[in-house]
Amino acid sequence: MTKKIYLFCPSIQDGGLEKSLSIYANFLATNFETILITNTFNNKRLKTINKNVKIINFKNKFFLKNRILNNLFCIFKMIKINEKKFTVFSFHDHFFLCLLKFFKARYKLIIRTQTAIINEKNKDEENNIKKKFFLRNLVTFFYRYTDLVITFSEQNKSFLKKRIKVKNVEIIRNFFPKHNGLKKKKKIYNVFFVGRLVPDKDPIFFLENCMSLSHKIRFNISVVGKGSCLETIKSLSNSNTQNNTKIYGYMEDAIKKLNKKIDVICITSKFDGTPNVLGEAVSYKIPCLAPRDVGLSNMILFNGRGGYLYKSSSNDDFKNKLSSMLIHYDEAINRSKLAYKGLERFDYNNTLLKLKKCINKIL
Repeated sequence: MTKKIYLFCPSIQDGGLEKSLSIYANFLATNFETILITNTFNNKRLKTINKNVKIINFKNKFFLKNRILNNLFCIFKMIKINEKKFTVFSFHDHFFLCLLKFFKARYKLIIRTQTAIINEKNKDEENNIKKKFFLRNLVTFFYRYTDLVITFSEQNKSFLKKRIKVKNVEIIRNFFPKHNGLKKKKKIYNVFFVGRLVPDKDPIFFLENCMSLSHKIRFNISVVGKGSCLETIKSLSNSNTQNNTKIYGYMEDAIKKLNKKIDVICITSKFDGTPNVLGEAVSYKIPCLAPRDVGLSNMILFNGRGGYLYKSSSNDDFKNKLSSMLIHYDEAINRSKLAYKGLERFDYNNTLLKLKKCINKIL
């Protein structure tokens, strides 16, 4: 009898989490009966999920207006399914599912921590998280009632096991297949930001510093994405007397489509998980600049040997590192090759196959 898994993702947007959802769903459907529970109108993302995944999409606009209500609505609909025992794999908004487990709900619960968890190893991220997510500690406490927690770093695993007393924690990182990519020196380079245009990702920091630096070094600036910062970014771009900025808007699979144009990619997140954009850029051998000690930037870029790391939120350090990349681009290329080799840690066996083995252990 085929084992059944319900993937729980109440709201589907256009970020890295949703891309991971597509990859996981399509993979799991080759091994389990896989059902996606959601309440969304994002047809573009749903189209990336193959036909082997059964999609239950409630398409209720009323509950979509409020994140908490939407979460509760999807949980209510799911538990009404007439099954005595089932397994839920939650991709975000885990709190109420964990709370029900605390009250002895009979389903098995797997959760995936897509963002940073407050712990002693990520002080810079901790300060940012506390400002915005004041209930994060409370939510994390209830992770101890899950059957399996999937996270992305040794620090997270240690914190969850020692401080939260979660019994079953596994490190399973995002899957980044390698692609052909070749960069070379040129007269004018293209520096890109790719991602959600929201304060957490800090695209305004990227654009302001790039515009400032471009008065000293000639290069092109591009921003790809959508979000609440878009209008501010357009306004800044229009004020740029250098006339060297381009705003693409949102683009599905942007790295895949634009990798030949991108000479440098900048990650400017205040806090993050992996992030997907960094791993994808490395998979095409694109030289990368990312904030030190944020998410897995240190790991993916080998503490700076596989790319460039700047002090988070430091305008001067960001511009100094970007300047070094553009002036010594041959060195940037060499570093990107080292990071590319390191993607073996994110291959099929260490990610998707490991996920399958961990799930089978609890079913």
